[in-house]
Amino acid sequence: MALPSSIINQIIQQEVLLDDLSDDDLASFCQTANLTYRSGEPIVSDQDYDFIYLPALKQRLPHHPLLQSIEPEGQGFSEEKVLLPEIMLSTDKAYSWTEISKWIGRLEKSAIEISLESSLIRIKATPKLDGFAGFDDGTRLYTRGDGKKGSDITRVFDRGLQVYNDSERGQGAGEIVVKKSYFGTHLSQDFEYPRNFQASLIKEKALDVKAQQAILDKAALFVPFTQLPTWSGGIDELSNQFERIVEDVLSTVDFDVDGVVFEATNDDLKVQMGANRKFHRWQIAFKENKDKAQVTVLSVTPQVGRTGKITPVAELEPTQLSGAKIMRVTGHHYGLVKEQGLGSGSVIELTRSGLVIPKINRVLKSAPVDIPENCPSCGEKLQWESDFLMCVNHTSCPAQVIGKMEYFFKILANN
Repeated sequence: MALPSSIINQIIQQEVLLDDLSDDDLASFCQTANLTYRSGEPIVSDQDYDFIYLPALKQRLPHHPLLQSIEPEGQGFSEEKVLLPEIMLSTDKAYSWTEISKWIGRLEKSAIEISLESSLIRIKATPKLDGFAGFDDGTRLYTRGDGKKGSDITRVFDRGLQVYNDSERGQGAGEIVVKKSYFGTHLSQDFEYPRNFQASLIKEKALDVKAQQAILDKAALFVPFTQLPTWSGGIDELSNQFERIVEDVLSTVDFDVDGVVFEATNDDLKVQMGANRKFHRWQIAFKENKDKAQVTVLSVTPQVGRTGKITPVAELEPTQLSGAKIMRVTGHHYGLVKEQGLGSGSVIELTRSGLVIPKINRVLKSAPVDIPENCPSCGEKLQWESDFLMCVNHTSCPAQVIGKMEYFFKILANN
């Protein structure tokens, strides 16, 4: 069931926290965020989707269809789909060296199965472009669609779009992108995200003047993956120089990138590892989020859940982190609030390093703590249960009653 736009806006503005969403509401929001992103009108940043909402969905519903198959194509493309010359899969993702190390372990295990020494495994690394994926067969250009069928968008070449490095057409898979430097100088006042601009190039409606000029200036391009700068080496070098390799690869192009793609290049190993419905097992994309910020807490507000648990929510000075404005973050429970000195005027280190939600990494400067004595909803005396403050007025507390009713009707609607 689709979420009402009012609820979607509350989630975006962090008026509703992830902890307060049901599994079904989280899944519905992720589907909406994915569709709008692929339509070129994202409601959340790519960083938010990758590092907050998608990990939350994976944690709660690891077998949800959105995680098991190619993401659906966005709106605004032709309803008539055509068969792609080659199957275009997505790319598996890793958010830490630990996950990359596990992938290397899978490479080595498969290599043993075909009597290939691990020292002979070759790995290639390229920047992961943040654009619109397509396949150019030299005659037509297709969107990725569902991986098997896509939309014919050859019109972008008819509009004058050039291939990166002034190379020839027909080089297969790639992405439509715009140069970062050009977007910041010439387009950022008219398009909120590069994604919005890229979508305007593809869709059937006529181009506006600035989009056409970007094509003429060769700032908007189709970049075949075969044309990307490449690092190549063995497992030992990758393991010993991982951070340097990632840093070097990310700095090789003047396009928005959201990670580094690693892939084995041994043909026999690729055949052995194969693919599932969504991605090739011999390939993985590393995406990291190291952004941190020091933020002043304006206040700590108690919220009453449907079970009576009182959750402290830190109201923050509006802070840009990973392309999103952060204004609230959960304090989890009042035991932690007491322990850390989290109160009005405290300074926290806020991080979103691949976590499910923005996290208070540590309290840098403590402040006097305000522990509520009474329920903010019904006024009942609160009780401690371990580290948690609880309202035990389960039958008459308005916040609990409303929360239970909302939860009941959501379950009823999904049965």
